Amino acid sequence: MNRLFTILLCLIVAYTGYAQAPNLKLPDDPELAAEARRQFALSVDNMGIKRYREAANSINWLMKNAPGLYDGLYVNGYKAYEEMAKKASGDEKQTYLDSMVFYYNKKDELFELNVREQNNLAYRYYKYWKADKSKIMDGLAAYERVYATDANKVINNNLVSYMDMIRRAKAYGNDISDEKAIDVYFQINEVVDFKDNANADHAKFDRYREALTGLLIQTVGEEKLNCEFINENLAPGLDQKEDLKLAKKVFGLLLSRECGDSPYFMKAAEIIQKEEPTEGLAKVMAQRFVAAKDYDKALEYYNSAMEMSADDDKKAQLQLDMSKIYAQQGDKAQARTAALEAAKLDSELAKEAYSFVAGLYMGSFNDCAQKQSQIQDRAIFMAAYDMYQRAGDVAGMNNAKAQFPTVSDVFTANKKEGETIRVGCWIQRDTKIKTRPSDN
Repeated sequence: MNRLFTILLCLIVAYTGYAQAPNLKLPDDPELAAEARRQFALSVDNMGIKRYREAANSINWLMKNAPGLYDGLYVNGYKAYEEMAKKASGDEKQTYLDSMVFYYNKKDELFELNVREQNNLAYRYYKYWKADKSKIMDGLAAYERVYATDANKVINNNLVSYMDMIRRAKAYGNDISDEKAIDVYFQINEVVDFKDNANADHAKFDRYREALTGLLIQTVGEEKLNCEFINENLAPGLDQKEDLKLAKKVFGLLLSRECGDSPYFMKAAEIIQKEEPTEGLAKVMAQRFVAAKDYDKALEYYNSAMEMSADDDKKAQLQLDMSKIYAQQGDKAQARTAALEAAKLDSELAKEAYSFVAGLYMGSFNDCAQKQSQIQDRAIFMAAYDMYQRAGDVAGMNNAKAQFPTVSDVFTANKKEGETIRVGCWIQRDTKIKTRPSDN
């Protein structure tokens, strides 16, 4: 009974294989065509029940006698031999892996590998032969082919592994120049950036970047890959023309090697921002111009970052940064406007923004005091107190309160505590008269 069930099951599987068979390009000879159909059915059925040795026997027969049968023949070929290799060891394992690569190459020759298969083949060179000096260059050729495709087609396994293949190939004595290593480094980073922009797990891609930089340093050498090397050997091309690809390479290396003082840092950044503007780079450039006290340029790039940002939290931080520049320029009214906008966009920044505005008020006494009415002049500190209170800044509130007039001062001026008073100058705000205890 069990034997009969097994036979029936095999017949069902075989029938299913025929029913779902692709269009087969069979040999012209009728007898050979019939055998090809039989071997095809056996190969498919044996693959389905994981009898890889038997499947490989049929696949080998078909490859020799009906090589153009269909592309799946070679897919099953490289899959079968890899599965057999997983359970083998020593020379037998290597023989199976060589057969796996043979079927990848044979499929490529007759039908062409698709991009996913190209990726898979490249990674298998890394997985199985990264320590094999005789195969490392074949592996690199596979990676180079993968990276000639679109960035979104490169699989994550082929990011850090490609850079490690470069490192190993050079360590094994192959002719890998520093320029080649750097080119590959930036080629991979472009793919990482592309994937990062379309992915929520940014930390993962930061780890990729860190690993890539570490491998580049190992490949070129810690001492050699320094700011001076970059300035003298890689960056000077930017003096001749605005080369976006070179600018990206130079900027990335200067950033990773902490060469912010390089004269090429901003030159490269400006080229990149001109051709491929991004919010992040605009902010970096703005911060650099702030450090150089070129506030007009800094505001230009902060505003550019604002225009590109769709995130309220980021916009809030940009507004707060701009408020500090306006304050440096002496435009306190504009500084306040920017800070209050930051508070509106992000409640997390509100305390800092309100305290900043309060500080602007506190620092305006000498500029705004009319010296005709003590109460009127010190209303500046009362307005500052309001802002510190809004921020929940107790220390600031106490500092402002220390500058209030006394109860006696208010009485003498024929005013009342709690009475509304208008603060003039650039502040132009109403506040309530507040007092501090009279001095003893």
